[in-house]
Amino acid sequence: MRICPWPRTLSAIISAGMLALTPFSAAAQHPKHPLRIDDVLDTVDVDRATLSPDGALVAAVVPRPARDGEVFGRTAYEIDPSRNDVWLITRATGARRNLTRGGADAAGFWCATWSPDGSRLAMLSTQPEGREPRGGNNVHLYIWDRKRDSTQRLSGGAVMTHTRYGSPMYSLDLRGGAGGGAMPHECRSSDEQAPFLWLDDHRLLVLNLPDGQTSALIDQYRRPFDHSAATGAALRAGAVPTVSAMGSGDARVPRDEKANRAILRVIDAATGRATTIADLPTYPFQGALSLVVSPDKHQIAILATIGVIAPKRGERVPHHDDAWQVEKRLGFVDLAQNMPVRWTALPPDAHYPLELLEWAPDSSRIALRARAGFEDKNAALFVASADSARIAPVGGSLMVGSADAGPLPHDFAALWVNDRDLMVQARPSANARNDWWLLGEGSAPVNLTADMAEPPAAFRRGGDGRYVAVSGTGMVALDPSAARLSALPGVALPAGASIVWPEPGAPPSSHFLFASSVNGERVFDLVSLAGGALPARVTLPPRGQLLDFGQDVLLWLEPSPAGVFLRETSLVSAQRRELLAIDTHLADVDWGATMAIAYRAGDGSPLAGEVILPPGYRKDRRYPVIVWVYGGYVSHGLDRSYWLNPYMPGIYNLQLYAAQGYVVLIPSMPLVRDAATNDPYMQLSNGVLPAIDRLIELGIADGDRIGVMGQSFGGYSVYSLITQTTRFKAAAALAGVTDLAQTHLQFDPSARGYPGIEHEKSNNWSIIEAANGLAVPPYEDPARYWRNSPIAYVDRVQTPLLLVHGEFDMRGAMTQADTFFYALYRQGKTARLLRYWGESHSLAQSPANVRNIVGEIIAWFDRYLAGSGNAKARDGKD
Repeated sequence: MRICPWPRTLSAIISAGMLALTPFSAAAQHPKHPLRIDDVLDTVDVDRATLSPDGALVAAVVPRPARDGEVFGRTAYEIDPSRNDVWLITRATGARRNLTRGGADAAGFWCATWSPDGSRLAMLSTQPEGREPRGGNNVHLYIWDRKRDSTQRLSGGAVMTHTRYGSPMYSLDLRGGAGGGAMPHECRSSDEQAPFLWLDDHRLLVLNLPDGQTSALIDQYRRPFDHSAATGAALRAGAVPTVSAMGSGDARVPRDEKANRAILRVIDAATGRATTIADLPTYPFQGALSLVVSPDKHQIAILATIGVIAPKRGERVPHHDDAWQVEKRLGFVDLAQNMPVRWTALPPDAHYPLELLEWAPDSSRIALRARAGFEDKNAALFVASADSARIAPVGGSLMVGSADAGPLPHDFAALWVNDRDLMVQARPSANARNDWWLLGEGSAPVNLTADMAEPPAAFRRGGDGRYVAVSGTGMVALDPSAARLSALPGVALPAGASIVWPEPGAPPSSHFLFASSVNGERVFDLVSLAGGALPARVTLPPRGQLLDFGQDVLLWLEPSPAGVFLRETSLVSAQRRELLAIDTHLADVDWGATMAIAYRAGDGSPLAGEVILPPGYRKDRRYPVIVWVYGGYVSHGLDRSYWLNPYMPGIYNLQLYAAQGYVVLIPSMPLVRDAATNDPYMQLSNGVLPAIDRLIELGIADGDRIGVMGQSFGGYSVYSLITQTTRFKAAAALAGVTDLAQTHLQFDPSARGYPGIEHEKSNNWSIIEAANGLAVPPYEDPARYWRNSPIAYVDRVQTPLLLVHGEFDMRGAMTQADTFFYALYRQGKTARLLRYWGESHSLAQSPANVRNIVGEIIAWFDRYLAGSGNAKARDGKD
């Protein structure tokens, strides 16, 4: 699935090294034009915006547009941090400047993170130095010194990077340090986690790479090309074999302990001195390297993923989440130079650890989740001692975490209420409700929320040290000595309120920030646990996004079709102030209007569809329609639509097709994926064809000129639909799969140069079994896989088909399109196959490719749905 939500942080335009700050009123005076691909490529999504500890500055990480002169091909263009710069905004005056100015060297700066005292700003960068090539060939840690106003690279070598988009590589999870906190330090929310954190005002904990290794940001897509070049050289020389070996069962290739390593260092930003702490194993494909700093900052708990758990005959994967499929090693290390890691011998009942939770306040022990056997579907709570490395179960037979697996959200983590007792969400049996339990040494677990209609979602530590939570429209606090929850007097909250601040694991606070929804708007209330609600109430529009908050201010973002506006609102006076108006070139765009349609699916159930009308739409005309399909998508209203986002990148911005005179229809396509005999192929038309009929009935669509397109599972949806119906006059399938059995069993096409583990890079088997609902591998139910594979029905296709696929598509090899095309070719049917060499599943590695694909799609539909521009519309007729 394409991962590209509404921008979580700023969006901006940088032109000639300057941040575009044209006010909306000025931009709106220009003549409007339908959306163009240049408008889309010039629209950017800033990674983050954070307030300095003193509240005086905002550090905003802002990409440069995808224009000539940049370096591409490292990841999907719209989320590539190697085109980012760090901007500083002075809140008092509104002054702003580009701190890093990486455009001259095609360098990126990102992950800007303030030191606790605000005197320094740490960041990652591809900035080349010395004889390094333009755009850089690795990622290093840089520091801006606020007093000296200077930026420099720190020693220690290249750093690990957690890649973005899809299945991340070299996943990281660094927690604790100067900020405390139970949440991983992030570079970009929900997309990239950081390889460093601040220990204090001048020391950083950093994950470096051994000499000669390359950060994953650059290596992920470059490695296949480097490996291919090395292969060519070896073949010419004829001296060494060009084989790569993998094995299974008794023939499994032993793990290369030296292949994937990280060097844990403490680097002093004041002196540049780097102290090596430990050499750690890593694993590139699944799981995470977790490092949690103890509260006293004297030691670190380590949970290192070292590889996948080798399949054994007859064993079933309990859950399809990555953490349940990998082998991990638990250890502790002191924050002192070259101290050995104290690796822990795992007891039988905790043989497979899943994740680290929180340290005890006295830094003596850490909580973790683990299970005994590979096939166990439930996990229990354990406590590991840092000194003795002893691991002991806590809570008896209680099951910790949700029944559907997945990582335990840090909001729900085991909470130490003192040095001995824990509070945790758990359930006594697989089908029971998750409640909050108090677990004490030598005492039976106590269910704290058994009498509540709904247990609280999360607890935070208040200023008096007690844990508090939202319950209904009030709050409750834990009294550990009495083992019960009691209501807090004088606190009244809107229905559905949740705690936004303080964050999990943050220092105790007497003031809490709550978020709720009132009449479709996001409302934030600042509440004192001592005195109830404070006067300020901050309201954000439905698309408003909270970026950061301090003691007296919210920093937030409002994306709109006219631009993106960065604003701050006082938590004392509720006064709003605009800091930036950016992406204002979009105010010149003549956007197609959007509308919702109600209709009934083929089985009679009510559904909703979304429609984009072309600019200049006339009610007296009928228009050709492009139906954008994605099996499983269900519309929940225009304001919550995933696909109507005007900031969607590249080929996924559906306004591009409306701008060419097409009506774009996005139908709901609900799928039942958990049935014992689930058949997704047969369900796909249920929500699509009735939506088309409804659009014709409304007098909008020309029923003789309907096309269909989709990407990823949407590509599969296109292949499936055109083998079931001749309703469409043209179709475009992008990055779709046609043979589910082959996709389940194929290697990731980019899996070259990972000795002994190339076959472990793909997790499509997991996606097909879980997300597609087929539950079992193809060799256990080959008939089911075949009947749900479009290639089985390729002889039924009558629709002219455009097939688009990338060479390094992780979700399905290029052969998925090749075979479908060749079958059409052998039948003499109309099809055009576009094979994009070096491209990924997102089809966004290169702006040139993005432009070309959009042009090809529009040309294809113009050819078969007739006409150009608004001349495509015909006078309406019954």
